[in-house]
Amino acid sequence: MCKYQAYRQMNYEIKIKNGVSLTELEQFAEMYAAAYNAEPWNDSWTRETATALLTCYYSTPRFMGWAARQGDIIIGCAVGNIEPYYSGDIFVLKEMFVSVNSQGSGAGSCLLTAIKDDLKKMDIKMIILSTRKPIFDFYIKSGFREMEGVGTMIYAYQNN
Repeated sequence: MCKYQAYRQMNYEIKIKNGVSLTELEQFAEMYAAAYNAEPWNDSWTRETATALLTCYYSTPRFMGWAARQGDIIIGCAVGNIEPYYSGDIFVLKEMFVSVNSQGSGAGSCLLTAIKDDLKKMDIKMIILSTRKPIFDFYIKSGFREMEGVGTMIYAYQNN
């Protein structure tokens, strides 16, 4: 975990903090579940399953996390980890979410700006993420592009 704890002022009075503790992640689980249970995801997360997922990410080597605050209220979070790659270290953005009431406030854009700035200072070569098509435009506006020739595969067991 990065020890850098400085706050940076972003637009909409949103402050981003690099460095998220396990206790904070556990507190974000309810926000995670609400964000991904809403449009366009329509998932079925519970606080418990979200806590388990965020705890799993926290336990990965070279974990990094950022929190977005508006005043004293946490309104968003981004987590992932640095991984080795043949061209140099890369960052895999595992999750980024903003509270349902704060979506459209600029918090997601602020989080991405902070992530890109922090990782550039660390000489990280690229950021990789997976998302569903409805969110592509958000990332494209932030300078990301779709990787040609790459797809996500899934194998799901059928209930007997």
